[in-house]
Amino acid sequence: MKPVDIPHAIGTAGKRGLLMPDFFFPELRRRNTTDKERMDRADADPDRLQRTIRQFRWINFLFSGSRALLREHFFSTMIRDPTRNYTLLDVGAGGCDIAIWAAREARKRGLKLDITALDNDPRILPVAYGAVRDYPEIRILEGNALDPGQRDSFDFIFSNHFLHHLGWDEIGIFLRQVLARTRIAFVMNDLKRSRWAYLGCTVFLGLGTRRSFAFHDGRMSIRRGFLPGELRDFTARNFPDARIHVVETSPARVVLFGHTARA
Repeated sequence: MKPVDIPHAIGTAGKRGLLMPDFFFPELRRRNTTDKERMDRADADPDRLQRTIRQFRWINFLFSGSRALLREHFFSTMIRDPTRNYTLLDVGAGGCDIAIWAAREARKRGLKLDITALDNDPRILPVAYGAVRDYPEIRILEGNALDPGQRDSFDFIFSNHFLHHLGWDEIGIFLRQVLARTRIAFVMNDLKRSRWAYLGCTVFLGLGTRRSFAFHDGRMSIRRGFLPGELRDFTARNFPDARIHVVETSPARVVLFGHTARA
């Protein structure tokens, strides 16, 4: 695999008037809510987009920590009543790598878990449909998680690297949907905004990704990520009566989770 030419990228940044320290350690005190990731653009190259989605499989495996979160918050509850049929909504499912892992884990534990993989980008669907071919328990649904018409409820709702795509008002809308539609527990796993996370992203994605949006969009995602205090203040201010917890996990993640009053 040919790595991204990081020295060339640094040189390009220099030509634009940026200092090398800013390339590796930019100012991250404020969350970037204006710039968008390239893969979210309507004119994004489809080949690069699908290659990016496929690369997310190993990126999520190595760095997201999603499997541990699903075991801790969802599967630990399911095994208490293993005869029940459970449902899970995976928001922003992309290529369905996390949904597939959850399906495999449920099979291994002898649990009945039906998974709805929700994504609003039809360009990703070919990758997703190809990936879930052998998993009839996974249903792919094209739709917007902010759509008030989405009223189905689920035992568990999960998202990985979805919140940072949203503005603060949209996060409020989404969380209201989650609170209304969750029967047992929800987990939102996302990126912590820090200079060390940005440096790690620059090095690892610079060396490990090619001909995709992962290098640019990974760095932009951290700029759009969160500080734990920001999410705590936001949820306390907008959802004072809800059971929402915000914790920091490794590597460089901020996790928002809760168990509903009904559970």
